[in-house]
Amino acid sequence: MHKGLRALSASTAALVSVPAFAWLAAELAAYYEMFSTGMNSRAELGEDLGFGILLFMVVPPVTLFGSLFVWSFVWSRTGRTKTTVTNGDANA
Repeated sequence: MHKGLRALSASTAALVSVPAFAWLAAELAAYYEMFSTGMNSRAELGEDLGFGILLFMVVPPVTLFGSLFVWSFVWSRTGRTKTTVTNGDANA
């Protein structure tokens, strides 16, 4: 696969994965905050300033690292593969 197509595929996969990683990081931060403060509902989290700070500190880095992982995973998986030629010449 050509490098341009590999870069396009990897970048598209990374961009598509951004909302999923942001949602997952926000959910994990909400569960962490609920368990650590003893809150019973998400409505109580709306009044907690610490939760907003936690979201600001956790969601962007997790989203960035997750999308970079997806980009590198797709980049490595779309590398050159060996193709078998029917006439027996593997270098053709």
